Amino acid sequence: MFAASSSTATLIAPMLEGNGLCLSGVNNPDLHDLESMRRYCEDLGESSASLLETILSDIGPKKSADGRFEMGYMLGLSLLSYVSWDGVNFSVDHEAIRKSLRLLGDSDRSVVLYFFANHFISGDSAALAKKLADTGDELMVLNNGKTPLDGYFSSTVYPWRVGDNQSLFFKARQQALEAVLDELCRLPKSDLAKVKAVTTLGEVHHQFPNFQQGMGYDSSYVITDYSERSIQQFRQWLSDEFGTVERLNVQLGADFESFAEIQPPSKDIRKQSLNNFFEHIDPYAHGIMPFFGWAFSTDGSPFEVNVYLDGQFLGQAQTGMTRVDVAQALPELSHSNVGYRYNLDFSHLSPGRHSVELRFFQNGTESSLSTYDFAVINRSQSSPRRVQGFHLAPVASKENKNIRFWADHPATTVGVYYNPLAKFWLEFRERQVTQDIEWFADLIANSCIDSEQVFSHQIAPDFNPSWDPTLFAASNSLKKNAHYNLGINLYGGIISSDLFFDWLDEQHHEKYGLPEMHPMLPQKPEELAGVLQRHHDQGAVFLSPYFMSLVPKQFATDPAHDRFKLDPSNMEYGSDQFYRAIQLLFQ
Repeated sequence: MFAASSSTATLIAPMLEGNGLCLSGVNNPDLHDLESMRRYCEDLGESSASLLETILSDIGPKKSADGRFEMGYMLGLSLLSYVSWDGVNFSVDHEAIRKSLRLLGDSDRSVVLYFFANHFISGDSAALAKKLADTGDELMVLNNGKTPLDGYFSSTVYPWRVGDNQSLFFKARQQALEAVLDELCRLPKSDLAKVKAVTTLGEVHHQFPNFQQGMGYDSSYVITDYSERSIQQFRQWLSDEFGTVERLNVQLGADFESFAEIQPPSKDIRKQSLNNFFEHIDPYAHGIMPFFGWAFSTDGSPFEVNVYLDGQFLGQAQTGMTRVDVAQALPELSHSNVGYRYNLDFSHLSPGRHSVELRFFQNGTESSLSTYDFAVINRSQSSPRRVQGFHLAPVASKENKNIRFWADHPATTVGVYYNPLAKFWLEFRERQVTQDIEWFADLIANSCIDSEQVFSHQIAPDFNPSWDPTLFAASNSLKKNAHYNLGINLYGGIISSDLFFDWLDEQHHEKYGLPEMHPMLPQKPEELAGVLQRHHDQGAVFLSPYFMSLVPKQFATDPAHDRFKLDPSNMEYGSDQFYRAIQLLFQ
């Protein structure tokens, strides 16, 4: 049993799959598919409350003995599933909303409500999504002119435009959310009191090709959104930021005659002909070059990664970042926090060939990690000359045999171009994402839901060193703001990394929630229980393991997705040990 340290309980609220199924339906041998089972439960007037209780009670009591934790659930409400459209007007099915909310009234468990409406489309939302997409003016456009339709598990990924409150997709979500809030606020106060928090929309971000595998630096830099509406918004944003095109020209070193003349950067100077330098964009055009890879001590002893530029100490790489791919490939690793990354800002560097060196520092001595010939190329693409640097004493050892590592990125010889307009374009894309969440968070906070209960439900690409955060444009939405509390999804070892807890302090997030979390690796239940306690002590309002299902095993249809299922018999991704860790909290 664990000692208490706070009077406020953290809600353990696994994301629930299968709302609408019931205990009587699951126990009826004459029902052979989920749809028949749902209709049967609906005809009986039986909600999922009893079925949910049988599953949650197996974990333990509703509250831990020390008062630090409470056991509840996360109820997802798919906003688009309640909406129909005749080509002119939207209508919302209030009866369907009331059916979805029946569980809240029948169960006495505390709940996190997930108001879900983003790019993941499946089931009852599919027909409306296709009709909206077929209008031809709702989806993002890549800089190659294409629209990145994709898939993820059993869902279709529709790249809806973000930061645009005039789109049909925005209006459909808005009307659905207003209807859900209307029905929610009509509930008895005793039912509303069960709502501990709500999360907003789900993950909101820009899109890119190959959604499941293309989030790194291996492919061409293809990003959104180059739709005409987004380009117009970018020009307006520049006007709002700089006031006059002359002020913008000073920042860029350009001679644009008007904001209307400006196009967002969309071409790679190495591969395509440019009308002017400001059309250039690639993963580094905004002035940042990441150096990343993975490393760990075979004996677990700590080390640091020193970074040198032209012979001078520049700083230290961030270590302890999550690399689930490495941990899954190397059985000797018991965690995935082996990534390192250093973001080199070259926007202020003089053109020329610079030297960059990364060195391990352990037990008072340095050893070599990697060296790079790093060329900053000017706008005229002149051949860069070697920059005279300082003499850096050679390492005491070429190799530290106690450290296993791999330098993933960049190549040992690399050339970069800095385009300040690309930096502004990426900042604007970040603003689009944040604004989308803010609009809907404000709508929720203006209802019977208190603003302190409103959280985001956001992806966190910055914690994986091999991911390119600029593809998502979600980093700004994770900062503290006046519209919503931080709700951040964590997968892999980042759930236990000092890096995350230090980041919370740096960003001044006194309270937060984890709308989705999973370790994705086997780990001792006692250790995972300690991780959950640490989140409680840090200020977590709720923690939502992904995921718990009411669907009988014989009806499961997505084996890849089910690897995450919180179940004592599911050994995939260490889900059984995660389940046991939660049990320990309530013993």
